Order: sequence, then structure tokens, then C-alpha cells
Amino acid sequence: MKTTLFGILLGAVVLPALAQTADEHVHVSIHCKTTTGKCKAPPVPPAPPVPPAPPAPPAPPMPDAHEAGAPPALPAIPAVPGVPPVPAPPPPPKLPPVPAEAHAACASKPAGSALTWDLGEGEVMKGVCARRNGKTVFVLRSYELNG
Repeated sequence: MKTTLFGILLGAVVLPALAQTADEHVHVSIHCKTTTGKCKAPPVPPAPPVPPAPPAPPAPPMPDAHEAGAPPALPAIPAVPGVPPVPAPPPPPKLPPVPAEAHAACASKPAGSALTWDLGEGEVMKGVCARRNGKTVFVLRSYELNG
């Protein structure tokens, strides 16, 4: 019983409030009871709100490539700096003759054997033993000068 009574009272209070908020028009009625027959002027209604500013117009569309014409000219390309000439390589070192001792060391080895001959003072000859004219001789493959 209490719940039903509470629901009825709540409905009686809420329904008129809902009915007023749903109505877009406001009705004002003024009752004036005076002995002189003249009533005070009603209060001045508030000023209506200022409408929002209209949105900015859209930007004009970009013209098509055919309508725009030729694209602007490109700036001039800067000059490429000159490349300095490549210096000439140094002359190759003068090769000394193969010493007779290197040929003699190959005489006792089979053909295709590798041999390194140290001339001293940073000079090194590397090569292989090969058969030439019936003799095994030293064939120079590289010469190193570390001086």
C-alpha cells in the first residue's frame, strides 16, 4: 500500500513537470485585482538569444590540370662543380733480376712448388717452380718492396 501511494504521489509531481518541458510555447497569464482599475505593466520579457553565426562558405574547388594550364616553370638547376682530374699513378718499381740462388733452390723441388725468396731490406719475391727447357726454374709471381 505504501509503495502504491508513493508511486501515485511521485506521478502527480513529475507528470506536470514533464508536460511543461515538452511544450515549446510559454503561456503567461497575469491577474490584476485593484481598486483603481489600473494594473502595473507586466515585466519586460528577456531579449531573444542571438542566433549563431552562419558557417563560412566552402572553399572553391581546385581547378583541374587541364583548366589550370601549364604548371609553373622550374627554377634553373645549379651548375655541377667540376670534378678534379684523377692523378696519374706512380710508376711501378723497377724489378730486380731473379737471383741465381732462387733458380738453384727450385732445381731440387718438383714443378708447381711455391717458393718465397727474401732479398733482404724488405724485398721479397714469391713464385713457383716450373719446368722450362728441361730445367726446373723459379717463375716470379709477385714482388714486394716494403721500404
